[in-house]
Amino acid sequence: MAAPRVVVVAERADGLPPHEAARAVASGWARQSPHVQVEALASHSGGAGFADVVARTLGATIQPVVVPGPLGEEVPAGVALVEGPGGTTAYLDTAQVCGRHLVGEESLRDPWGMTSAGVGRLLTRAREAGAGRIVVGVGPLACHDGGVGMLVQLGAGEDLANLPAVRDDWAGTRLVLATTTEMPLLGFSGPSALLSEEHGVPREVTQRLETRLGELSDHVNRVMPPATDLLTGQPLRPERQRGAGTGGGVGYALQLLGARTDTGAHLLLDELGIREHLPASLLVLVTDSYDDDAVWEGVVVETARAALDTATPTVVLSREAVLGRRGGMALGVSGSYALRPDEHLSALAARVARTWTPAPPPGGVV
Repeated sequence: MAAPRVVVVAERADGLPPHEAARAVASGWARQSPHVQVEALASHSGGAGFADVVARTLGATIQPVVVPGPLGEEVPAGVALVEGPGGTTAYLDTAQVCGRHLVGEESLRDPWGMTSAGVGRLLTRAREAGAGRIVVGVGPLACHDGGVGMLVQLGAGEDLANLPAVRDDWAGTRLVLATTTEMPLLGFSGPSALLSEEHGVPREVTQRLETRLGELSDHVNRVMPPATDLLTGQPLRPERQRGAGTGGGVGYALQLLGARTDTGAHLLLDELGIREHLPASLLVLVTDSYDDDAVWEGVVVETARAALDTATPTVVLSREAVLGRRGGMALGVSGSYALRPDEHLSALAARVARTWTPAPPPGGVV
């Protein structure tokens, strides 16, 4: 009989990037249960570090570039290029050029003057490198300009009058928006409201940001009238599309150019071949915090759902676990385990392995 299989799928946890977290858990599990076949896989939600995970998994070639940062200064970045049967795919990490880490905390309290122009330059460099398909990872960013800087950089003009021509120019490139969140551009669940809730930006600032994004969407709909829903006859307003609000509206701008939208974690299930490893195994998900957010969007929820499709049992290992068993039952999560004081991921994995893959009895069947 074949040896039992354990598939470790990790995102950043306990200060370790995804690949290192996966290896730490896999090594601890294999040390405790040498009779088990253990595989270590990394995944990502689509935010900072997205392209690095893909590059390290698929063996991408990194083309270094220098592009404008959120304040207009030059910042280094990289275009990860992967050759495949369908041609070259480029993977971009927008946090490299517009990440919140590039700007001081005081400036982040009113981000409207920051620009997404660097994303436009990054797209251009990827296409110049021969990419016919470009996957853009977008999560929280410093800029909050609705993607205007990106569109202007691509030739839409300061008033976006040339936006239809820019969309036509990019029609031959397959764009994919890999987003960390499905928030729309406007409203109580949009990016402006999130700045108050998660980052403490004053409400008078976020209300002004919301107004400006609303004015932007009205202007865009005049410049490039939206398509009509064939069933309802109503316009398909792009500002309401899922993922439009990610990156302060960078997702919105990419969708205006025709980008297909998916969450980063769901996209990588197939992009990195994770899904095919799940059947006939025990799935061990590794995350930093197992909480309500983890089962709402991201690597844990997307991978657990994929495991549920093949009746694959799932357990979660994390630095901290504040969600009880009932919270994960709908996803098929059978148990969650958190680090003890002064315990590392490999030791946690060994501890859990004793329960889930105990050594077979002497002379027994594995």
